[in-house]
Amino acid sequence: MYFKSIFSRLFFTVTVTAVAVMTISTTILSLFMYRYTMTRQIDTVVELSQTVDLMTGAMQIRETDLRTRQAFKYQLNLWSSIVHADIIVVNNDGAVTETNDEAAKITSVPQDMLEAAASGKKVVATGRFGGAYTTDVLTVAMPVHYNGNIVGTMFFNSMVPRMRRTFFDLFMQLLIACLIAAAFAFIFAYVQSRRITRPINRINAAVRDIAAGNFSERVRVESPDEIGQLASSFNFMADNIEDLENQRASFISDVSHELRTPMTSITGFVEGVLDGTISEEKREYYLKIVLDESKRLTKLVNDMLDMSRMSSDKYQLTMEEFDLNELMRVAIIGLLGKIEEHNLDISFNDEDEELDEAEEKPIMVIADKDSIMRVVINIIDNAIKFSYPNTVIGIKTWIAEKKAYVSIGNFGMGIDGADLSNVFNRFYKTDKSRGQERSGAGLGLSLVKNILTLHKQSIWVESVQAKEGANVKYTKFTFTLELA
Repeated sequence: MYFKSIFSRLFFTVTVTAVAVMTISTTILSLFMYRYTMTRQIDTVVELSQTVDLMTGAMQIRETDLRTRQAFKYQLNLWSSIVHADIIVVNNDGAVTETNDEAAKITSVPQDMLEAAASGKKVVATGRFGGAYTTDVLTVAMPVHYNGNIVGTMFFNSMVPRMRRTFFDLFMQLLIACLIAAAFAFIFAYVQSRRITRPINRINAAVRDIAAGNFSERVRVESPDEIGQLASSFNFMADNIEDLENQRASFISDVSHELRTPMTSITGFVEGVLDGTISEEKREYYLKIVLDESKRLTKLVNDMLDMSRMSSDKYQLTMEEFDLNELMRVAIIGLLGKIEEHNLDISFNDEDEELDEAEEKPIMVIADKDSIMRVVINIIDNAIKFSYPNTVIGIKTWIAEKKAYVSIGNFGMGIDGADLSNVFNRFYKTDKSRGQERSGAGLGLSLVKNILTLHKQSIWVESVQAKEGANVKYTKFTFTLELA
């Protein structure tokens, strides 16, 4: 059987299970009740036979007056009504000596049962008592004792149809109870199935909305169970997708602008050179501008390719041991031209000496040297871009808690609190201005974060008010490396 929905499968499964459990339970209880009814009847007759035995034994061998026999007859009728059974008393020869009124027509008993009871055994059998009844009866035969001797046999014949009616009445009560329980089970199964599948349907509808481009769709979390956890996970995924979509849109906008601006400049200057608009003596100047713009385009494309490669599982680091302080000196020396161009000073480990004269103890680390060089250059380059003129860029290295630490700080506008948690996101730019000094697509710090993540290291940023002025903040990036 095929079901198209979880609701139908779940409801069918719960319903079939409930019906199966109730059917099996009803069958087992019915058999138990039937056996209990038969056993209870036999036990009741056996208990009564002890009382009957006391009076019947004496009546079998003594001459009694008519009043005594009538009293005995009345007692047999009373006992018969109590146990719902015909009582027949015979002597050892098989002759019927006494019966209740209903069994007065019976004049003989089955010989095999008589012989078995005469040997002192309790006999239980089902049949028609040698043809004396037109329906089946449950016969219990017990010997009659007097002074330690067996002087006769008493037979108790219970109508099987009457016991079946008793059983049927009990069975009907049980069946009604089971049907009521089944009705509640069906209602409960329906409600629970709807309760389970409703949020799944909502998630499914939300997925279709997101697939159609509506990234703001969310699912209401109604319970702390697995379905609620699924809804929470879906909302978390939807948040990330929406963020990625926003970043993608922002990235397309940023990259489009970053590409359009240099390409427009390159095209205009090249056309000016070709059509003679730009004079011969100014051609070299404008060709240098074209070269700079081309380099900007190359850097942007390379950064995007690097981001893509780092996202791949196949990207491998080349781990080696090197002196962190020496790498820092090389990086600083490589950026000295930019540093001087912006009228900035460098303080490396709080030393005022020249870089090539400062004596620093080596800090040996193990990492991908080229990648870490890129991290350092990116952070220092950012510090140069966003520093106020005539300020100091502070660089420091140290060892703590079995790790090497590097911090690079600068004085400038700083980073607002709302931006601190986003500066490492792809395509995120804290400064939305489009001046040449603020060029870039916001990939540098994201690359830095990715490189350190691949090294299983941490990086964080702090931006606090500086003492130099109300509009000056000291922004410091700090990252860790593994000691060799």
